[in-house]
Amino acid sequence: MLKNLILAATGLAFTAPVLAHDGHRDRHFRHFQPRVVVVHPRPVVVTPPPRVFYAPPAPVYYAPPAVVYRPAPVYSAPVYSAPVPQSSVSIRLHFPL
Repeated sequence: MLKNLILAATGLAFTAPVLAHDGHRDRHFRHFQPRVVVVHPRPVVVTPPPRVFYAPPAPVYYAPPAVVYRPAPVYSAPVYSAPVPQSSVSIRLHFPL
């Protein structure tokens, strides 16, 4: 029994570093791990909406437009050219439908 205990202790002593070591993967694995970014959400502040009081708008009074009297326009008498004598030739186009 003592022999088995000594063998177990010796075996554990030799294998402890091997079991504790992660092998070749430990040296290079951390290089490929993504960085951990912790994002905290913004604080949310809820406030009640402002009070809105509705009132009719103030009346708007417009001043009456100013009355301006202008003189009536004066036009010169029309000038007609001499009348053209009518010709005595008449052409009638009559097409039966």
